[in-house]
Amino acid sequence: MAMGDGVSGEGRESGRRLRARFKLWLELDGRPVLGEGGFALLCAIGEEGSIMGACRRLNISYRKALNYIKKIEERLGVTVVETWRGGRGGGEARLTEEGKALVEAFRSLEEAVREALEKASGVLELLS
Repeated sequence: MAMGDGVSGEGRESGRRLRARFKLWLELDGRPVLGEGGFALLCAIGEEGSIMGACRRLNISYRKALNYIKKIEERLGVTVVETWRGGRGGGEARLTEEGKALVEAFRSLEEAVREALEKASGVLELLS
């Protein structure tokens, strides 16, 4: 019998691997401030230079984006996105220093957790 067919003594399918996954979010006093969606939104605003451009890229409504930004700013008590009204070409938006620091903190934490999971994932080899 071929190995990995589920009938051999191993009982495991070839190519299958158990993996650890995570979702990261930041909280303040037990209230969520920033998760993966908000992180993506702030990154897109920083790269696109406008909220509308970020909305198009992420396929979310302008209202949803504004509400998310407002929630972040209210919970942290700081402005994370500065905006300027536009004329024909549209408005402009950019991350404040606090917004940039928030993005970098999230990015650093996400990378640290990812690295920790990769290091610890050896325990899953026994089950794969």
